[in-house]
Amino acid sequence: MTVKKKSKGRELTLDALHLIAGTFLYAAGNYCFTAPNEIAPGGVAGLSTMFNALTQIPMGFWTMALNLPLLILSFLFVGKRFTLKTLISTGLITIFYDFVLVHLPVYHGEQLLGALYGGVVMGTGLALVFMRDFTTGGSDIVAKLVQVKRPDMQMGQLILIFDAMVVLSSGLVFGKIESVMYAGITIFVYTRVVDILLYRRGSGKVIFLISRKGPQIARRIILECHRGVTILNGRGAYTNVGTNVLVVAMRSRDYFQLKTIAEEEDPHAFIIASDCGEIAGNGFRPGDLPERADQGWHALDDETGTQPAGTEPAKGD
Repeated sequence: MTVKKKSKGRELTLDALHLIAGTFLYAAGNYCFTAPNEIAPGGVAGLSTMFNALTQIPMGFWTMALNLPLLILSFLFVGKRFTLKTLISTGLITIFYDFVLVHLPVYHGEQLLGALYGGVVMGTGLALVFMRDFTTGGSDIVAKLVQVKRPDMQMGQLILIFDAMVVLSSGLVFGKIESVMYAGITIFVYTRVVDILLYRRGSGKVIFLISRKGPQIARRIILECHRGVTILNGRGAYTNVGTNVLVVAMRSRDYFQLKTIAEEEDPHAFIIASDCGEIAGNGFRPGDLPERADQGWHALDDETGTQPAGTEPAKGD
């Protein structure tokens, strides 16, 4: 067995382990903590919680029923790879809801405790899923579909709008404002847990990547991470050997995908990742970090071509 095949097998194994554990924890946080206490934590998970409360039809059924039309549209307009990965994760969540978690005890008690513990467990699951570049469907699919027609809209904003509509609707379904308020706590907690587990304390990251395969890595970052890259010419002070220094500004959740790309192209790549509280300038609004780049990006034209560290080509490049 070649080294390449062993590496691919290892990556597939890690994908499977992260996805199974992540989707289980994400589903468990909702099924065992938030749903029993009438908390709908946004997205399809929140909608499934509300529809289950109204109809008594299992949450797994609603999860797949709500995601299926979105997956079909995603296949037609977004792409096969994204759709397939999302289908796998939503399928696992469905199985866990209706065939596994039904055998576990659930917490009925203080809504605050349900919101807090549900947020921690869901956030842990989401972090594991995000580490391997998967999604849990729902809001992510809706945001991707809207961006097909409105690429100027940021994915984070779209997800926030969709989740807010779901959370506000829960107040009508459960008949009390407390459900809305505790759902907000759950969302806050699981987003913070994701940040902590993925070593993300700021709103974004600036990455310095040193490698002699800079152009190859830069192309993949642009095409797969949808981020701009600046390539600087560097030289090792001790070895006096020339190298490339890649500078990338990106949303924190994209960092693990970039790291995977770098390790695949150059196992000896040296990476420095720094948390940023604010990124402003070309391609970024002050205090804002967009979810993805403009659609007008193109790959590097030659081995020494550059892209800026922001999200669009610099004027005059």
